[in-house]
Amino acid sequence: MKLVIVGNGPAAASAIEAFRKVDTESEIILLSDEKHPTYAPNCMENVIRDDILSEALFYKGGEKFYEKYRVDFRPGKEVIRLDNRRKVVITKDGEEIPYDRCLLAAGAYAFVPPIEGVELPGITTAKTLDDALKIREWITSGKVKRAVIVGAGPIGIEDAETLHHLGVEVSVVEIFDRALPRMLDHQMGRIYTETLEKETGIKIYLEHQVVAFHGKGWVEAVEIKPRGSDRSFFVEADMVIISTGVRPRTYLVEGTDIEIHMDKKLGRPIGGILVNEFQQTSDPDVFAAGDIASGIDVWGNHRWIALFPPAQQAGYVAGFNLAGKKVKNPGLVDYNAVKTRTVTAGSGGLFEDAEEELFVERGNYLVKVFFREGRVRGYQFVGVPRYPRFNPNNRILKILNGKIRSWEEKVLADRGLGLEASGVLFHMFLKLRREMEEPTKRAVEEMIIRALANPALDLPLYV
Repeated sequence: MKLVIVGNGPAAASAIEAFRKVDTESEIILLSDEKHPTYAPNCMENVIRDDILSEALFYKGGEKFYEKYRVDFRPGKEVIRLDNRRKVVITKDGEEIPYDRCLLAAGAYAFVPPIEGVELPGITTAKTLDDALKIREWITSGKVKRAVIVGAGPIGIEDAETLHHLGVEVSVVEIFDRALPRMLDHQMGRIYTETLEKETGIKIYLEHQVVAFHGKGWVEAVEIKPRGSDRSFFVEADMVIISTGVRPRTYLVEGTDIEIHMDKKLGRPIGGILVNEFQQTSDPDVFAAGDIASGIDVWGNHRWIALFPPAQQAGYVAGFNLAGKKVKNPGLVDYNAVKTRTVTAGSGGLFEDAEEELFVERGNYLVKVFFREGRVRGYQFVGVPRYPRFNPNNRILKILNGKIRSWEEKVLADRGLGLEASGVLFHMFLKLRREMEEPTKRAVEEMIIRALANPALDLPLYV
């Protein structure tokens, strides 16, 4: 059998591992539009800070991963279309590569709104490794004193804090009334936003939209206005990061009979390529996993969840089934945490249809748990700051040679409620479907849940 994989992210890597556990003989061809081996897509702010070693960034082992699993890895080979009737994938340079089975794991691309001046140099996204390396180069060159970030989602907020701690004056523009609007509800989002702004001095323009970018040969200012207003003003900038979300690469199946996740009432797409519990599309020989796909969540609904952990989970399921097994995905759940140190936040599951809420405030932490029909439906947390100090061994600090201004912002020193704690809450209540009984309720109220981080491969910016 000939397996062709389109994409090189977490879903693809997990699928290869699972596939080879069952099938050690079939040919695997992996096509990627990027030149790099599989890397951790949730560590781009670490790349900007230069506080992650290659062993952690290329978490599957770099080029050795493809040697180990006997994969014909073809970097820089962008696929533009799938022709499932002829069973070929078509690359940008016109090559047609036949397959017996195909896995679409090409992920999502950064959405760039059609704003006047968006093509100016100095404006970038922060989605890929090349994006992060470019941003780091601009900062270390000394040309970036002021930056504007468009969008206050997880990537935008993490980048904002990173740039602030590297000595850049940062402004964030967000169309909604709070930062992290898809992670936190109004109450928790407001607390997070106000704390971040107070502790760092990062200016966050809530309920504002970008009108245009201005500059001669390089971006110099961002024109913004309050939502619903006709009066705009300018924010000076030497760099702009567009962080307005991502879109699944569903264009790969345009013109085929492969189904897309649609709102049937409105007749518009609301997600990725539709897959069943086996990660199989409407074509039985074409599978999809990761940010490109809309899979089935733990409640049995199709949802598009563009996050690292669900992509890995779906990739493993797809890999086993591509090799001929019948493994069901137990259900996807979105859980996430922003890796900001000034104030932490995270969430998992669903909140909008909750019937009850448990709100806990203890010391520096706020936790909200959402219930429906007596079971945990989702959770959110916010953790406010304590004090750190810079790590003198961090490479980017040496490159900048003391150019970063001293700062007195409070930052969590104990790594208490972070991404790992979000994982604990997710597995306890959502994946294992445990009820909030008295012992677990008491554990949450007393903040016994702690991160189990192992930073052995990282060289942090602050310690």
